[in-house]
Amino acid sequence: MATDLRLPTDRIVRPDKDRFLDEENPFEGMMSRFDRAAELLDLEPGLYKVLRHPEKQIIISIPVMMDSGEVEVYTGYRVLYNTSRGPAKGGIRFDMRVNLEEVKALAAWMTWKCAVVNLPFGGAKGGVICDPLGMSVGELERLTRRYTSGIMSTLGPDSDVPAPDVNTNERVMAWVMDTYSMHMRHTVTAVVTGKPVEMGGSLGRREATGRGCMIVTKEALKHLGMPVKGTTVAVQGFGNVGSVAAQLLVREGCKIQAISDRTGAYHNKGGVDIDAAIKHVRDHKSLEGFTGGDAITNDELLTLDVDVLLPAALENVITSKNAGQIRAKIICEGANGPTTANADT
Repeated sequence: MATDLRLPTDRIVRPDKDRFLDEENPFEGMMSRFDRAAELLDLEPGLYKVLRHPEKQIIISIPVMMDSGEVEVYTGYRVLYNTSRGPAKGGIRFDMRVNLEEVKALAAWMTWKCAVVNLPFGGAKGGVICDPLGMSVGELERLTRRYTSGIMSTLGPDSDVPAPDVNTNERVMAWVMDTYSMHMRHTVTAVVTGKPVEMGGSLGRREATGRGCMIVTKEALKHLGMPVKGTTVAVQGFGNVGSVAAQLLVREGCKIQAISDRTGAYHNKGGVDIDAAIKHVRDHKSLEGFTGGDAITNDELLTLDVDVLLPAALENVITSKNAGQIRAKIICEGANGPTTANADT
């Protein structure tokens, strides 16, 4: 007997169901999918209303003394979306494109992800509007410590546990942990994840998401009856997720034909030397100037004729405008929300 998937109309009332969806707004895209899921699940109306709103939103100004002696003021955010299942869990990103709507969406996605895999955590996210590649180590440390002090009211192993995200890493988490510990007057290693192994971090944590992308890609290929060896892949984003996924997929026999970061993309039909690309990023902080492929745009990378497209950068890169041009048979999402709700229909 076929399952009846008709949407119930007598319980949930969507407050904005007739409003035009802003595809570029990640929070609206997230909420569009949540509304659809809530209708299919026949979610209790009171719970539905609660889950449409973040639990707590913090916006702070962060004055930082720069190496030049001048003071710059940055804007930082921390959003706790829901903590009903446990302490909020979610990363901190440093990027010029950070905004409150993005952080709210990311915090909601963390809430759903933890719930789906039955982890005893809620969801959170944080970010600072800055260009970390243009800042010295000292400036980044002062920014991180001041940001941490500004969100102290939410932080704690039993309330809010940050992690690395875009343009943050083990060192940034060590600064967060140390700043929090100074306020507590004793060492609190459990206030962050993704910290250095020497400070209580987990082995394999940095590689975990990229490894997950490799495993999911292999399973998708198996499902479609396609061999792993010789599979062509384009990877958008070359941070922890994209670079690790590319490296592991090459070891499995795949051919990475294109890679990119925020400075540009590079295409090599014969296969990009991923180890050389990783070394280039380590030496130059980005892929800019990489000689292992022909320069193309990030938009062109998305529509290459490859078997697998692995978006591992930011959200909203696959939209209703370019979805019809994508030729990959498999899209393995390494980023948070790279496909908009409109593109997914």
